[in-house]
Amino acid sequence: MTQIPNTNTAVSYAYTIKANGVPIGTLQGFTPSQNRTLERVREIMNEITDIVEIIPGRGEISLTIDRFETYSQSLFTALGYTTFPEDLSSITFPIQIIEVLTGPVSAGSPRRQITYQDCWIQSLGKSIKEGTLTVNSNATLWVTKIIATNS
Repeated sequence: MTQIPNTNTAVSYAYTIKANGVPIGTLQGFTPSQNRTLERVREIMNEITDIVEIIPGRGEISLTIDRFETYSQSLFTALGYTTFPEDLSSITFPIQIIEVLTGPVSAGSPRRQITYQDCWIQSLGKSIKEGTLTVNSNATLWVTKIIATNS
């Protein structure tokens, strides 16, 4: 006799990314990442266990966003900028990115929100695929601060 698994797993989520409070739209990729430097303090003349301690440095936070461009809106416009700059050095104000994840209704709709404050565009690019006639834009943003909330 085949038994049906008894599980409470639910895989349906509502996921929204907003720039300055306005949804960016359908994304191909949204990749937050963090890294930090670590410094090894070593003991001189000890070839076996020469690491005395590891000292952590400050963290660096960045976001990478990939999005298909549409006829009505480029990635730059979706991020809330009204004009496309000739170069990135002409951007004089940061933006705020909000990541909102709402869980399944059966679980009482838990909600997680991560706010990436004062984001500056570090790089902006695009790739054009001739065979499918698509334009994929990407941006890397450096983040000043993260605030996470659950409700």
